[in-house]
Amino acid sequence: MSEDRSEDRPNVVWITLESVRAANASVCGYDRETTPNLSRIAERPDGVSFPNCFSQSMWTPASSASILTGTYLSEHRVGYDGKAEEPLPEDVATLPGLLREQGYRTACLTPSSYLSEATGLDRGFERHHLFLLRKAFHDAETRRGALRYLLRSRSYGPGFSLNVRKHNQTYVMQETLKPWLDSLSSDDPPFFLYTHCPNPHLPYTPPRKWIERFTDDIAYSAREALELSLETYDSRDRMIQRIADGCPFTSDEWDALRAMYDAEIAYADEFVGTLFDHVRKLDAGKTLFVVTADHGDLFGEQGILGHNLVLHDHLTNVPMVVSGLDGIAGARDSVVQHVDVTRTVAERLGVSHEQFSGVDLRETAPDYALSQRGVPHFDEYLEADPEFDVSRYHETPVTALRTDEFKYLKGSDRTELFELPDEETDVGDERPAVRDRLDGRLEDAFHGMTVRDGTHENNGTAEYSAAMEQQLADLGYL
Repeated sequence: MSEDRSEDRPNVVWITLESVRAANASVCGYDRETTPNLSRIAERPDGVSFPNCFSQSMWTPASSASILTGTYLSEHRVGYDGKAEEPLPEDVATLPGLLREQGYRTACLTPSSYLSEATGLDRGFERHHLFLLRKAFHDAETRRGALRYLLRSRSYGPGFSLNVRKHNQTYVMQETLKPWLDSLSSDDPPFFLYTHCPNPHLPYTPPRKWIERFTDDIAYSAREALELSLETYDSRDRMIQRIADGCPFTSDEWDALRAMYDAEIAYADEFVGTLFDHVRKLDAGKTLFVVTADHGDLFGEQGILGHNLVLHDHLTNVPMVVSGLDGIAGARDSVVQHVDVTRTVAERLGVSHEQFSGVDLRETAPDYALSQRGVPHFDEYLEADPEFDVSRYHETPVTALRTDEFKYLKGSDRTELFELPDEETDVGDERPAVRDRLDGRLEDAFHGMTVRDGTHENNGTAEYSAAMEQQLADLGYL
């Protein structure tokens, strides 16, 4: 690796963790040590943690599209329909595509069918591989990692089990990414590697090595907590029924579910640390390293399990740690968002684009973030319980403007203003000046954006293979 290239055209490794909320990450102040590796990276001289980072949406396709395109949901549309059946419009550029045009090698390893050719989120990647656990041993890319996982399944998995939902994909991904990084680092052109870590997506089934990590202070044994998690998130229908029933969990049951969730975060954190150390051995620290999460998860907040229907902070406030990017420490305590980091990385690498929203964190410390939820689908909740109260949720697409003090939500049906950390009590009528000020800021934020309303030229329909649909069903989406 030449000195000139490493200084002017650094490599980039971007890791997006699945479903990690900032409230449960020790790097963001959580009392359980769930993310020691993220803390280690953030505490380096070239590291920064942003505890007030916000994703652009509350589920994987929408937030991932925002990361890769530097745009908001209403601009890129992926996931706006609530089903991710509308692919990325052809005229929306991607960060990997822009980098590839400038000579970067671009690669993506993902276990999510939402980041695939079906949605168009493979665009710009010279090397893109969708990893499906059910096919891992038949896949040349992942066979080696899958065999290693099999030999270590008593530590990194559940031991012998034919239940696919008990197995974790993260170890296979780790062992697949190492040779990818070796290969990418062996050539002169710089590279951009994006990967999506599948943990801790529900059902929370931490490997045996981690399963007892946080069960000492709960009423359930580790085995009982695991079985509760599997039962709770057994299928989408089961989870929807639990929500329709009002999330009827005892405090001990909530504690058990959170213990499994936290253990999975710790597992994902080890994955991050392993890859970070591998990268540093290869390039002596000349790579920009970004770690965040696509969204969080809920444990009964606003009546929700998992990531559905709402834009609560525990869904949108996610960890963000960046290493190797000078000049961003001044924004450490600011309210930042994914599109800010995408833009900052793009500006640093010389591929700025007029489409990018957000700000360059080296120049500006932002003070608000925007998150969006598209079309809600209440039918499955009403089928589970015809009396389910949908009125507490926005019935149309909604945008949240989040400052350090308030959250303002606006849909075509109504607006709400929350004085944080309370996200249950609408104080709009009590604080009309604040409501009007934030409404004006929201209007200003979208002024000049290419906001698509679904009437643009037909871009086709996302087509998922049978294997992709099975993978999404395993994750509780179908």
